Amino acid sequence: MLESKWGLRFFALIIALLLFLSVNNVLGDSFTTDNIAKDGHKTIKNVPVEVINNNKNLYVSGAPDTVDVELSGPQSKVLQAQKVEDYKVTLDVTDASTGEQTVPFQVRGLDKDINYRVYPKETTLSVEKKETRNVVVEPNISRYAIDPNYQVSDAKVGVRTVKVTGGKEQLDRIAFAKASFREDFQIAQKTTAKANVSVFDKNMNKLDVQVEPSTVDLTVDVEPYHKKVKVNLTKKGTAADGYQVSDVTLDKSEIELYGDREVLEDIDEITGEVDVNGVETTTTRTVKLNLPKEVSYAKPAELTATISVE
Repeated sequence: MLESKWGLRFFALIIALLLFLSVNNVLGDSFTTDNIAKDGHKTIKNVPVEVINNNKNLYVSGAPDTVDVELSGPQSKVLQAQKVEDYKVTLDVTDASTGEQTVPFQVRGLDKDINYRVYPKETTLSVEKKETRNVVVEPNISRYAIDPNYQVSDAKVGVRTVKVTGGKEQLDRIAFAKASFREDFQIAQKTTAKANVSVFDKNMNKLDVQVEPSTVDLTVDVEPYHKKVKVNLTKKGTAADGYQVSDVTLDKSEIELYGDREVLEDIDEITGEVDVNGVETTTTRTVKLNLPKEVSYAKPAELTATISVE
C-alpha cells in the first residue's frame, strides 16, 4: 500500500492525527500505565456482621444481620478480596456497659493496601444484663405448606419448651415462640421435619434473642380440606288443592363441602331444592343439593326437609 500515492497519503494522515491528539492531550491518561494500574472500587452487598462480646453476663441486641462494604485499592487486590472473602465485619462491644451504645463497624482481615467504607458506618446497640427464660413452643404451619386439597388436622412440636436468652427488655416482650418448617412443602400426608424456632412479641415482630434448641421436630397431620356452608332452601311445585305450604324445615342448616381450598374459600352457601308438589299433610322429602362442579363431595350427601301445610 505504501508504494501507491494514495497509500502514502493515508499513512501520512494517520501520523498527523496521532501527533495532533498527543500534542493536545485529547486522549488524556486513558492509555497510560498509571491508569491501567489505578485503584479499583467494588461494593460487596450483604456482608454478615459479627458481634464481639466477651462479657458473658451481658446480652447485645440490635445488630443488623448484614451490611454493604465498599472496597477500594489496587485493582488486583480488590478483585482478590471479592473472591477470597477472608475478611469479616465486626461490632466490638468488649468494653461496653449496659444501655444503648453507638458502635462503628470495623472490617478485619483485609489486605493493608485496601481501604473500606461500611454502609451504614455505625449502628445503635442495646446492651443489657443477660437473662434466660423457658417459653412454650407452638407449631406454626403456613397454609402454603399444605396441599390445596388438604388442611391441618393436628400439629405437634417435638419439645414443649425452649430456653430463650436475651436482655430483660426483650424477654419481657415475648408473646409467642413458634416452630416453622425450614423447607418448603406441599403436605398431603402425615409429615415430620425440622423446624426453626423464632420468638415474637404480641405484634408478631421477631425478637433479637437466642433460642435453645433453635431447631425442633415438627409433626403435621392432614385431612381432606372441607368447609361448613349454609344451605339456602328453595321450593319446587305447589301443595295439593285446598292446601298451602306453611313451613319447610331442614334437618341440618349447614353442610360440609370438600374440595380445593381456593375454590371453597369463595363459597359461603349452596342451594337446596325440595319438591312440595301435591303435599296435603306434614311430609318429609329429600332435598336436592346443587353442588358447584368444583366441589368434590358433601357431608352429609343429602338432607331431609319437613314440609308442613295448612
